[in-house]
This record gives sequence, C-alpha cells and structure tokens, in this order.
Amino acid sequence: MRSLLPAFFGLFALPLCAQLYELPFAEIFQRSVVVVEGRVVAQQSLWDNGQRGIYTCNLIEVSRVYKGRGMAERHLNVITLGGIVGDRMQLVSESVQYDVGEYGLFCLIPCAYDLPMRPIWENYGSPHGFFLFDTQADAVIHPFHATSGIAVFRQRVEALTGRAQIIASDESPGAAVAERMTPSISSFTPTSISAGTGSLLTINGSGFGSTPGSVRFINSNTGSAFSVDASDITSWADNQITVIVPSTTASGGCAGTGPITVVDASSNSTTSSSNLTVTFGYTNFLFSGSKVGAKLVNVNGLGGLTFTLSTTLCNSSQQDAVNAIGRALREWRCVSGVNWRFSTSTTSGNSESADGISIITYDVGTPLPGGVLGRATSYFNACSSGGGFHWRVSEIDINMRQSGVTWYFCDSPVVPGGQFDFQSVAFHEFGHGHQLQHIVDNTAVMHRSIGPGQARRVLNSNEEDGADYVLSLPANPCGPGPMTLLSHPACLSLTPPSACNAAGPCTAPLPVELLYFTAQTTDGGVRLRWETATERDNDLFTIERSTDAQTFQTLGRVRGAGNSNQRRKYEYFDAAPLPGINYYRLWQTDYDGATALLHLVSVFVGEQEDTERLRIFPNPVPADQVYLEVASDLVGSDAVLFLFDALGREMARQTIVAQAYMPVDLAAHRLSPGIYTLRLWLPEQREWLGPVRVWKP
Repeated sequence: MRSLLPAFFGLFALPLCAQLYELPFAEIFQRSVVVVEGRVVAQQSLWDNGQRGIYTCNLIEVSRVYKGRGMAERHLNVITLGGIVGDRMQLVSESVQYDVGEYGLFCLIPCAYDLPMRPIWENYGSPHGFFLFDTQADAVIHPFHATSGIAVFRQRVEALTGRAQIIASDESPGAAVAERMTPSISSFTPTSISAGTGSLLTINGSGFGSTPGSVRFINSNTGSAFSVDASDITSWADNQITVIVPSTTASGGCAGTGPITVVDASSNSTTSSSNLTVTFGYTNFLFSGSKVGAKLVNVNGLGGLTFTLSTTLCNSSQQDAVNAIGRALREWRCVSGVNWRFSTSTTSGNSESADGISIITYDVGTPLPGGVLGRATSYFNACSSGGGFHWRVSEIDINMRQSGVTWYFCDSPVVPGGQFDFQSVAFHEFGHGHQLQHIVDNTAVMHRSIGPGQARRVLNSNEEDGADYVLSLPANPCGPGPMTLLSHPACLSLTPPSACNAAGPCTAPLPVELLYFTAQTTDGGVRLRWETATERDNDLFTIERSTDAQTFQTLGRVRGAGNSNQRRKYEYFDAAPLPGINYYRLWQTDYDGATALLHLVSVFVGEQEDTERLRIFPNPVPADQVYLEVASDLVGSDAVLFLFDALGREMARQTIVAQAYMPVDLAAHRLSPGIYTLRLWLPEQREWLGPVRVWKP
C-alpha cells in the first residue's frame, strides 16, 4: 500500500505560547457577544475555504446562557486554531484548546474565519475567553482569573451579565467515592526536573491503590492544575508512581513549578507539601499518539535560519522597535549560539503564513487577540528514515502587537510604569522559536505573562540550560544538516536591512553590551556577578545598593576593559547587606564621563521563614481568599498585616484583630502569579511575625 506521507513533508504550524497581558475580568464579559456554560461534545477538523489553514469546529452543548439569549442555541459551533485533516496537521498549543468532555464558561464573539459553515463563534481574547470548570476540585481554571468555588464564580458573572437562563442540567453527577485509605505523598524525586525531555518523576507515598488514577501538575500556561495524559504514567503501585513530566497534553497542559497532586481511581486526592521545580520545558507536540519535538537545523544554507522584517516594521519611524528586536536577537545568538540572522531585504507581507519566509512583523494584517502582546509561530517539517519520522523547524513567524498598548523601546532596563517593554516581549517570542515552553517564574523571560513596568531581558541559568538542551540534540538522520552554532564574537555581527539600520530617538548604541547581572546570597554576604559581550571606551562599573528601590548608595567600583570584543566576566562581593530586600544597580561610565544604567536586580537577605507562630494556607494560593493562623498566645492582639511582592514593594496592608484562624481576602489586590512575602506587625508588643513566603500560581 502506498504511504499517505511522502519522505519529506510539512505537517503543521505551532503558534507557541503567545505572551499575554491581563485583561480585566469585566472587559471579557462586556466585549463578548454571547456568554454560555456548556460542554464540548464533539470535534471535527477542517480546512478553510482557501486551503490556507486547518481549524477545529467544537460542538458545544449549552446548559446556561448568561448573555446573548437570542443568538445562543442549544448547540454552538466554536472554532479553535489547528487540527488534523488526513495526513496534514496544524496545532496551536497556546491559543485556547478544548478536550471533548470539558465543561466550562465560553465568552464568545462571531468568528471571521473563512470556513464552510455558519454561524460560527470564537473565544474573545482566545485563552482569555474560556473558563474551565474543575468540578472535582470545585475550581475555575483561567490564565489570570482562576478561583475556587464554581457557585461563587457564577454569582460574579451574573453581576456583570444578569441572571443566567438555565436550559439543561449542566454538570455530570460525580462518581461515588469508595471507602478506602486516603492517599498520601511522602516524597518525590528528583525535586528539580525538566518538562518535555522524557524525564521521569518518582512519587513515593501510600494509599495510591493498584488501579491507575491521575497525576496533576501546575500548568505553566495557566497557573492552574492539569492532569497528565494516561500515556505519561509509566507505572502505578500502591506506594509508588512514576510519571513522565510533560510539556504538552491533549488539553494543552505544560508542567510547571508547583505542588504535585495524586488522584486515585476512586477520586480521592492528596497534594505534596512542597513544590516540584520545573527548570524548563522543551516544546513537544502530539503526532500519531506520540509526543515528539523538533530540532533547529540549517534551513537557509548558511548554517541556520534567516528572519525577514516586514516593511510595516522596517522603516525610519519604527527604528527604535527594530533596534529592540535586534538587541533581543543578538542576546539569543551570544548566549545560546543559535544561528539566526536578519535578511538584508524586507517583505511587504505582514501576516503569519506558511510561505517559507520567517517574518517579523506588526499585527497590521492579522490583528492579535486582545490580551496578547506577541506571538511566535513555528512551522515544522518531517522526513522519514529508519522507519521513523524526524522533525525540524522550517520557519518561524513572529507577530508583535502594534496598537492597544503603550510600548517602551529604549535601551535602559528601567521601564516606566504603564508601559510594556518591547525588547522583553520580543526576547520571549524568540525563546518560543528556540522551542522553549513557558515556566512558572514571574521573574523569568519565559514566564507566560508580563506586566507594565517590567523588563525581562536576561535568561536565568535554567533557561540557558533549556536552550543548551535544544541545541545539543543529535542531528536528524535525514533532511537539512544540523545548525552551525555561533561563537563569540561572531554572534555580535547582526545587521538589519539598510532601511532600518540606524540609531533611533531613544536607542543610541550602548558602550557596553551586558549579557547578565545576578545577585546571590552566600555565607557572609551577597555575591554580584555580570558578564559583557562587548565594551567600547568603558572606563568603569559602579555598584549601588538600596532597600526601597528609590534611594541608592554607592558600594564600589570595578575597572572596565576599555575596548573589547570578547566575553568578560566581573564580580563584586557585598559583605554587609541589609536585612530584607536588597536592590542592586549596575552603572557603566565611559572615558568621557558619560554614564548608562545597565541593570537592576534584587535579593532577599536575612530571616528564615517564620512558620511556627504565623502560617498561611492553602499555599500555593489557588484563589483570592486564604486563611491565616497565628500562635494561641497572640489571639485577640491588634495587628497590621502586610503583603510585599518579590521586589519588596508593599502590595497590601490591613488592620486586624488576630484570631487563631481567620480569612484574608486578596481579591481587591489583583495579585499576579509570583512569590510574595507576608508579615504581621504587633504594635503593642513592637514585634514582627514572619516572613512567610506566599506562592500565587
């Protein structure tokens, strides 16, 4: 029988992990035309009318209607990007995806794709417009507005839309829970692991049962828990489970840092008391029931891949934007050695398309959904050899949002409040082209979202390990040859087209190109390290310290290299850091006295967590309400509760009367995912309790 697949074939495009910014809860419901609850009961993939792309039509069986009663029928066709038709596949992992059987709330707008059916709908803001209901945990899963308590969530929605019309029984009845030992996790190994690399996690404990249930990780794409595919569980016994840590599942889950949950076959569950650290995720996708990844290869015949700038981006009015993209691309080239370059020509195209051109563009022709700052689309081809298929990245399109946000394009890493850092978002999207998934770390480049005033322009060590992993994979036995990695200083030679190769209004070349600046606590102090890619007329570096990120004092100076095209490492030791958050700034001074601020980092110094007299639970915090427990001798005392972010900034303050067990409402503070510090001030005793670390997934 003749194979349906030729020896070389292009199967699908994967828009990887578009970086998000938070849309207000109310906006999602105000902008949606139809808001319904329902269940996905069937799916069918199909080509659009022009055979340009594959889409999936999801048949939603509606049970409640909150908005758009005149348009909401018993069954609705909701379109998502990607799918499989015959021997062709297109998968959109970070746009909203559903599994048959999933139940939730759909916030919909009319779908404009050219498909052979009408009426059709799509989610407003893609992942922003779908709230998945986890009825077992009584939780609502969403990238930004996850919460516990489905009934309370419905009341919140009805306050915006009016009372829901119930047209059918909504949730399936829960299965009867058998009387048996409650499962318990005692330990897991290793405690730090990567996702999508085939790494095995061993979970030890008791009461798991002999029949496999499920294992749940924190999803780095949403911050909520998800269940691994059954194929990821390699063994299941009453006292031990082994599971492959996945970077993709049928429902779009990617394992991230956080607690592990085991659910037995009778729906009894247990959650680990400590967090698993997921260092990085290598992008996988599903093909013929298996999870595979693609390699970076010599696509352009010059050792790697060439990016072409669109004319909407490469022009004199957008010079600052091009310079920011160039800084981000050069950082990847010099840190990982990835062989990416600019074409000397431009293209008049301005949309993502499988046309063999790796385009970097603004979203003029194909506007990005609301809440999406940028999106990278990787296109994969495969070849057959030795009875198997071997995948490669053949094209990468990067689409940056043009309107609706205020961008910051300048060289300085200190981003004004209210502005989004263009270089950080471009750096993030190049990371997806490098085949890295999201991680749960709100200080990391590959975190799923970024807020105004934040800059993430330097990879951490875990992200560097992930980049090295991708580029160290063995070459495919067929297809184009392996990528030729760049060394230093060749990685610095990056030239955009002549139409956009100049200094911009706020992007004059810096005399020093910084690769990283880190602060790490050690016995006796804080060790500061940094490395430069180039130096030009560099006289010296100045290190400053602050406890409030406002007023800084000079700690010392380190002599620069003058002029250099070699990577150079520097170090400074602060032997007397102050208790609490310490902020460090690194300045560079030129021979003519001109100065430039290179980077700002922070590190916590001092006390260990105080969990004896002050506790918060649940922790990680799954919703907007947590519970505080204080020692019995403090019950009835007047107190002031403080919550600080990772940079030591005060996020919340509340005067309370201490109780043994009391609720704390965090809803008004709209906390983004990350690590926070909670402390309690007792004015009568003139005593601080804490700190206690609080993790918001």
